[in-house]
Amino acid sequence: MIPAEFRTMLGNVTAARTVPNLKTFVESGGTILTIGTSANIARHFGLALEDALVETANNQTRPLPREKLYIPGSVLRARVDNTRPIAHGIAEQTDFFFDTSPAWKLGADGQGLQRVAWYDSAKPLRSGWALGQNYLENTLAAVEATVGRGKLYMFGPEITFRAQPHGTFKFLFNAAYLAPATPVN
Repeated sequence: MIPAEFRTMLGNVTAARTVPNLKTFVESGGTILTIGTSANIARHFGLALEDALVETANNQTRPLPREKLYIPGSVLRARVDNTRPIAHGIAEQTDFFFDTSPAWKLGADGQGLQRVAWYDSAKPLRSGWALGQNYLENTLAAVEATVGRGKLYMFGPEITFRAQPHGTFKFLFNAAYLAPATPVN
């Protein structure tokens, strides 16, 4: 329950009102880091990033059903391009906590998008259980997008979940460190 004196400060967050402001922020040199489904902002920004965990049936695209893909709270291994500044200090093979997380593929015009981490195996499972893990092969776990003068970092897996992501917390810290950075030629 929000105390009465603070209720006037509540706002409404909607895609129509909020996304244009976020896009302006990034285009002006800001940095946004998304984790999990918050990466849907890429669609609102018009980036050529597609959901990889879908199927087409009866001329309609839909998420893969649980009977085909279900990975709740498991540890998966992904390859990391640790030459990217966002991945500084992270091992080339890193374990991620995956909890029905999104995964992507680059669209036809992937301009401005860089893969940071991807599942390079049909069997990325390290701990837990995974039904349909083969659907993840060659899909992206983390993507860096240049939007105007700024950056949008998108992570499908839960890089900050409890103690598991000891190795993936660096993504969060690197994003905070890089946010005010400007490229040097």
